[in-house]
Amino acid sequence: MKGTTALVTGGGSGIGLATARLMLDEGANVVIAGRDHKKLKAAAEELGNADGRLKCIAGDVSSEGYANKLVGETVDAFGALNVLVNNAGVFRMGSIFDATEEDYDYVVNGNLKGTWLMCKFAARAMKECGYGSIVNVSSLLSVRGALGFPAAAYSAAKGGMMSLTRALAIELAPLQIRVNVVIPAIVKTPMLYTVGDEKAVQELLEQSKKFHPIGRAGEPEDVARAIVFLARPENSWITGAELAVDGGRSAL
Repeated sequence: MKGTTALVTGGGSGIGLATARLMLDEGANVVIAGRDHKKLKAAAEELGNADGRLKCIAGDVSSEGYANKLVGETVDAFGALNVLVNNAGVFRMGSIFDATEEDYDYVVNGNLKGTWLMCKFAARAMKECGYGSIVNVSSLLSVRGALGFPAAAYSAAKGGMMSLTRALAIELAPLQIRVNVVIPAIVKTPMLYTVGDEKAVQELLEQSKKFHPIGRAGEPEDVARAIVFLARPENSWITGAELAVDGGRSAL
């Protein structure tokens, strides 16, 4: 990754933060983005200055103006954009009877629209470089439902990311821009706390020991390593891939 520039959305915590750390360790320039400025600042302090190779920019990727600005500021800071990791996401659980239109818009805009916008502007910058790599972060809920865990809007949005990945992999292949997707199951990230309080989260993590054949929930680093693998320039023949990072759950 040395000499490349990566933009990681949702980089303030969890999978995004772990991905940024690995990329910095491998010598990349990294921009982390997210909606919470305080969280980004704390993440930047945790990651360290990295000899000037780290920059954070706060905003909402579901806004076209911000998405365009984010890519532009990345190019201005480091001269190019080679890797985009679409990790930013939001979650609201709710049955089809209880979820509101506002819930649906929030979830779909935060996951699918934001990914589409970031791909749109990042692809333009990557075209100028002559190559690029986009890695989208979907969810196991994009390919199967979960009994007792109603989240249809989230499943629809993450399923859309899967379709978007396949479509853009073909559309952008002539430009040597690769588009792949990782599909995590239950991972220990702050998003789990949108499901419930500390007790509920601990119960979910305990249940995950049986849910995943490997016997545990995922760590952010488990997914980050898969993202970095797909992002590396030497893996230039991998595009349109759907990589399950789920402790074996999808094999059941």
